[in-house]
Amino acid sequence: MEIIILGLLILQKSTIYEMRKRIETHFTSISSNSMGSIQATIKKLLAGNMIGCNEYVENSVNKKVYEITDKGKAYFIDSVSKPMLYKEKNMELGKLLFMGFVQKNKRIDLIESYIKELENSKEKLKQVHLSTPDNETAISNYIKQLEVTNTSENFQEMFDTNSLTESVGDIAMFQYAALELSIAKVDFEIKWFEDFKKRLALTTKSKSKGEK
Repeated sequence: MEIIILGLLILQKSTIYEMRKRIETHFTSISSNSMGSIQATIKKLLAGNMIGCNEYVENSVNKKVYEITDKGKAYFIDSVSKPMLYKEKNMELGKLLFMGFVQKNKRIDLIESYIKELENSKEKLKQVHLSTPDNETAISNYIKQLEVTNTSENFQEMFDTNSLTESVGDIAMFQYAALELSIAKVDFEIKWFEDFKKRLALTTKSKSKGEK
C-alpha cells in the first residue's frame, strides 16, 4: 500500500478521497481500496516524513491535500528499483483448499459462482483498459498538467533522460503493462477453474456410478 500511495502522490497531489477513487478505478487488482487501509498507510507515511499535508477550507469544507516529500521520493524510487517478489495471497482460496468438507452437490455451484466473480472482475478491468487514453494522449495531457502545476522540473530530476515526454511515456507503458497482466491472470484463473469444474463433474459422475 505504501508504494501505491507514494506512486499516486509522485504523479499528483491528492486528497485521501481522490487517492481512494483512483485505487478503486485502476488498482483494485493489486491493492485494497478500503478507507481504513489507506488512512493507516497515510498515517504511517506522515510519521515517517515521507509525505506532507496542506489543509485549507474550500466551500466551507476542510480539505487535506497530501504531497510526497523528498524523503518519500527517495524511498519510492529505491523501492521500485528493487526486484519484485512473488506474493500472490488470496485468502478466499482457503475455501478451495477445504472444499472437500462441503457437501458434494454444492461444490460445482461454488466453483461456478467463483468463475462468475472472475468474469465480473475481468469485465471491470477491460472497462478500465478501454477508458485509458492511448499513450500519446496520456503523455500530452500529463505534461500539460506538470507544466501548469510547475512540477515538471522536480519531476524530471528523478529520471536519467532529458526528455520529459520519454519519461512520462515510460511510466504510461509500465502502468498499461500492469493492467494487461491483471487481465491475463484473470483469464488464466477462469480457464483453470473451467477445466477443474469439468474434472470435478466427471469425478462426481464416476463416484455416483460406483455407488450404484
